Amino acid sequence: MKNLRQLFEKEDKFLTGVELVNTRGIIQQKNSQKALILAENLSKDDRIDWLSITDSAGGNPTISPDFLGKKIIGYGKNIIIHISCKDLNRNGLESLVWKYASEKFDNLLVLSGDYPVNGYKGIAQPVFDIDSVGLLQMLNDMNQGLTIKGGKPGSYIELDKTDFFLGCVVSPFKFSEAEQMMQYEKLKLKINTGAKFIISQLGYDIRKSHELLCYLKDNKITVPIIGYIYLLSAGVANIFNKDLIPGCVVSDEFLEKINKVKKSDDKGKSYFIDFAAKQFIALKAMGYKGAYIGGIHNYEDFNAIINKVKEYESSDWLDFVKELTNPQPKEFYYYSLNKNTGLSDSNKMNPEYSNFKKSSFSKYVTLSYRFSRLMHALFFDYNATFFKRCKSYYKFIEKKHLINKLSYCNERFWKMIFFRCKECGDCSLPDITYLCPVSQCEKNQRNGPCGGSSKNMCEVTKTGRECIWVRAYYRNKYFNGNKNDLLNRRPVIINNDLKNTSSWANTFLLKNKKA
Repeated sequence: MKNLRQLFEKEDKFLTGVELVNTRGIIQQKNSQKALILAENLSKDDRIDWLSITDSAGGNPTISPDFLGKKIIGYGKNIIIHISCKDLNRNGLESLVWKYASEKFDNLLVLSGDYPVNGYKGIAQPVFDIDSVGLLQMLNDMNQGLTIKGGKPGSYIELDKTDFFLGCVVSPFKFSEAEQMMQYEKLKLKINTGAKFIISQLGYDIRKSHELLCYLKDNKITVPIIGYIYLLSAGVANIFNKDLIPGCVVSDEFLEKINKVKKSDDKGKSYFIDFAAKQFIALKAMGYKGAYIGGIHNYEDFNAIINKVKEYESSDWLDFVKELTNPQPKEFYYYSLNKNTGLSDSNKMNPEYSNFKKSSFSKYVTLSYRFSRLMHALFFDYNATFFKRCKSYYKFIEKKHLINKLSYCNERFWKMIFFRCKECGDCSLPDITYLCPVSQCEKNQRNGPCGGSSKNMCEVTKTGRECIWVRAYYRNKYFNGNKNDLLNRRPVIINNDLKNTSSWANTFLLKNKKA
């Protein structure tokens, strides 16, 4: 069998992958045995090009994905290992991927990860030392040959190059303009940082799936894109509708339809199989590189979907569009509707996006934000009028212990009032329109939003806090229009060496200068 890189980049065929979700508990348990049997049956099916193994999906602790991977690899099947940032810091992640490289698990899907839930005696403390973009940067650097400090002062060692084939995720199923456009902008940053394939997150609006393709084409992004198909049940649809699984979208209207079909003798099973098959046909016809099928709990379900796909191969896929389009009311679309197809028209921008009024975003542009912009322009920008004077001042007080301490106390006072500063020492305020990712983002996301927000609200505090990247987007749009340049830069990775030090001093003395 050809390796995954060859299949994604060179093979001219529509690919099929299947998601495997690991279990919690020892492998000898009944549930774990079911997972092993499923993996074995899927591994023997030549219609499947790869199997993908999740990393504690939904924030639940499970067996490490490489354990199941070792069971599968003997069958000669390609494997994608999911790797997320929620449970390990950068050292732990580096150790883990050296292990993966040594065991020839070279295909990695990189995610920030779901916020932990259901841990031992309560929710586990999440890590998020870096995010998906930072992890992609680290893995890309390992592919180039990571340079580390040697045993002697001033000496360096270049480690052997890895050969990871790196993938990323994106959600085209976001509700608001800010959520959706920041997903697209973060995707571009991920690709610039080394992602070689894309898998979409979960949703049931085929117009949104088509819109993602249009956006990639408009931005000359040729990285292969895989569409995610999740085999629903009525129970799972209710969970998705209530936002209990971050990033998984089932609209109220679609749920109402599902609640009707679940009254059938098979509880809607044939409907869900049929719906998944139609999604498969549509993704292939639109131009996706492949389909990635999740929600498979037994081999018979996968076989039923593929057999149903064969039945529809000669059908006109546009006949399925209406059934597969299940939007949320007042949901944002980047492109206008093509009334002939029911999909997005890539030649027409949504007028709500292009013909906006500044007054719509004025609530985000606070007096504090305006003042912060002014101070940055005068003092903190490297080309600012007073930057060199501030640099001279901080050089002078660097060895004056008392003055230095008083200066830091003054900084902490004002930054606590304005930004709820947590004293990370490596400030990202200018990167996120003066919103602190440490005090105001549960995942410390410095390189764009995670995929878990719902209708602008944070994945973790859905009813209590708006995502900082939503606020940042509208602040930026107020001043810069549709020139969304928040992520037009290199990845930002926090330098923990600077914790509990003056970020002002670190800025003026160039200790935290972004490349």
